[in-house]
Amino acid sequence: NNVHIMTDDIYSKIVYDDLKFFTIAQVEQDLYSRVFLVNGVSKAYAMTGWRVGYIAGASEVIKAISVIQSQSTTNPNSIAQFAAVEALTGDQKFLEERNKVFIERRDIMLDMINNTPLLSVEKPQGAFYVFISCKELIGRTAKSGFCITSAMDFTKYLLEDYNIAVVPGEAFGVQGFFRVSYATSTQCVSEACDRILTACNKLIY
Repeated sequence: NNVHIMTDDIYSKIVYDDLKFFTIAQVEQDLYSRVFLVNGVSKAYAMTGWRVGYIAGASEVIKAISVIQSQSTTNPNSIAQFAAVEALTGDQKFLEERNKVFIERRDIMLDMINNTPLLSVEKPQGAFYVFISCKELIGRTAKSGFCITSAMDFTKYLLEDYNIAVVPGEAFGVQGFFRVSYATSTQCVSEACDRILTACNKLIY
């Protein structure tokens, strides 16, 4: 009963395949008074860099958080605050259309990545990333002689030889995977997948 839970719900409005997002406070009422929900406008409303976020929870704790926050960081500028209010309270229909575009890009990426036995990926049902397994590439070597011994090595190979920037799974504590974002143009997604597949096929034992 003394455990409190803080959740990062920044992708709560970016869900697919007819799924609906619920906070942990909605799912488990017994935890309601001990849950703190953190969210913001950077992902759902494409306001990265505006530095606007918020937290919801027990009022007495929120008051204490406000005191600490007021003395540790400056407030977001007024323009960002007004824009955030409009984003959160305005017409939300565009979110559904935006998510349809993300689904299209996700599916393009899945189709292309699953076209090679060297990579494998599960279909994500939210956010705008795919987490791809590159375990079959471990031990292979580039023409330059560079040996792929980890996902970190593979991401370095992609960047240096094919100008593709991805994040190695090691950054998330997971070996043998890398993360790719499809929060970019559809053309860029297709081109990136083409380069990744080419990079895989150029590796030799």
